[in-house]
Amino acid sequence: MRDLVVFVAMSFGLGALLDVWFLSVKSGTSDLIQLSLYGTAWGLLRMYTPTAGALLAIMASRRSVVEEVRAYLGVGRRALIYFLLAPLVVYLAVGIYLLLGLAVGVVDPGRPVRVVVEATERVAGLRLSEDVAKLMLIAQILFAYVAAVTVNAFFALGEELGWRGYLYRRLGSRPDLRTVLTIGCMWGLWHATAIGLLGHNYPELKWAGVPLFVLYCVLLTAFMLPLVAATDSVLPAVSFHGAVNALWGLTALITSAEGAAGEVLGGLGVLGLAALAATLMALTAVGKRPKAARRK
Repeated sequence: MRDLVVFVAMSFGLGALLDVWFLSVKSGTSDLIQLSLYGTAWGLLRMYTPTAGALLAIMASRRSVVEEVRAYLGVGRRALIYFLLAPLVVYLAVGIYLLLGLAVGVVDPGRPVRVVVEATERVAGLRLSEDVAKLMLIAQILFAYVAAVTVNAFFALGEELGWRGYLYRRLGSRPDLRTVLTIGCMWGLWHATAIGLLGHNYPELKWAGVPLFVLYCVLLTAFMLPLVAATDSVLPAVSFHGAVNALWGLTALITSAEGAAGEVLGGLGVLGLAALAATLMALTAVGKRPKAARRK
C-alpha cells in the first residue's frame, strides 16, 4: 500500500505544482512565442509526472526499476503491431462523432475550412481558397497518424508508464470494470488542477468541466486496457493516446456550438462521450462475434 500512496501523491502533487507554475508564467508573460515554449515544457513535464510517481513507488517497494519499466514496455512483435494499429481506432471514433453530430445537428462539416481560411489570413495575411484549405486539412488528418506514433507517443509514454503500466499492474493486471473505473477516474482527476486553474480543455467551464473529463478518461481507459492486456505492453495505449491528442481536437473544429455550450456538447462533452461509447460497443460486438460468423 505504501508504494501506491507514493505513486498517487507524487503524480497528483507534481502535476498540481506544475499547473501553479504555468499559471504564474501565463500571468506574467504576454509574448506568444515564449508562452508557446513554456506551454510545451509544461505539457511534457506534466505528462511525465505519473512516470516519476511510478519510479518512486517502485523504489519504495524495493523492486528493480529497470525490470519493472522493461515489463511495462513489453517490447515484442505483437506489441509493435498493436502499436501501429491502435491509432486507427481513434480515426473510427472521430468518424462516428461526425455521423452522430450530423444526426443531431451539432456538427458543421464546413466549419474547419472556414477556420483555416480565417486563421491563415489573420496570422499570415494570406487569403487561401477553400480548395487549398481542404487539402491542408486532409493532409493534417493523415499526418496525425505519423504524429501519433512519433512525437505524440513520446509525450504520451509519460502518462502510460504510470496509469496503464504501474497502476494497472498494481491493481492486478485485469482489464475488468473495476480496474477501468479506478484508473479512468484517477487519470481524469489528475487533470483537475490543469482544467480548473488553467482552463485546459475547458477554458469556459474550468472546474465544472472536471466531471466531463473524468467520464472521458474512463471511456478512453476502456479502450486502452484491453490493448495492454492483449499485448502485455503499454505501447498500444501509448499510440492510442498519441492519436487522441493528434485527432480529437478536430471535434472542436467541426462542432457548431461555441463557448461553454460547445464544451458541454462537443468532443470532450456529451457528443464526444456518446461517440466513444458507440465506438467501444461496436468494437466489442465485432470482437464477440463467433469465428464462423466472421468467415461468412
